[in-house]
Amino acid sequence: MLRLLSTLSLLLLTNFGHANGFFDSRNASFEISPGKLHKGGSLTAQTLASEDPGVIKIRFEYEIQKKSLVPVPSAYLSGVYDQSLPAGFLEENGYLELEQAGAIETDDATIIHQGRVPHRNLSNAHLIQILPKNGRSEVHLVYHPSIPGFGWDEIKLILHTGIPLLGDYWIEGTLRELASLDGQGRPSSSE
Repeated sequence: MLRLLSTLSLLLLTNFGHANGFFDSRNASFEISPGKLHKGGSLTAQTLASEDPGVIKIRFEYEIQKKSLVPVPSAYLSGVYDQSLPAGFLEENGYLELEQAGAIETDDATIIHQGRVPHRNLSNAHLIQILPKNGRSEVHLVYHPSIPGFGWDEIKLILHTGIPLLGDYWIEGTLRELASLDGQGRPSSSE
């Protein structure tokens, strides 16, 4: 009897948990490619609990290693950026709806579907641009449903710094897990 109750409880939580406001936790780690003034680094994305129904909050944290003799203030070598998105963006349907609409406005950003692109071994990946209304940054990402976590293979975070040396500084990251996948979400045969 106890086993039956446990099974039923698990089924109810699995099937109705999201509708009742349970938190959908996702994480992804990206390797930052070398750039004009940096050698590399890391970027992580994770979901945070949101008070607004139908909205997910994603926290981007980055840390970059500057090149030698580059006079960049340490405040620009790491940072945290939170972005709210419609909860539909946890699944492919959110991207398909955005593709139909072309662009959507949220309280704090404009989200634009820039088309479908071939990307690595993936066909028909979604190219997405997020323009926060604060104007301090923008995010470009490549989404495909076969990619683990958020479905993002690549992220470009553009920081509008206002510093002449830095200008609009690009940080580009590739999903760490994808380096060992064949583009179909399976381990590559070369391992």
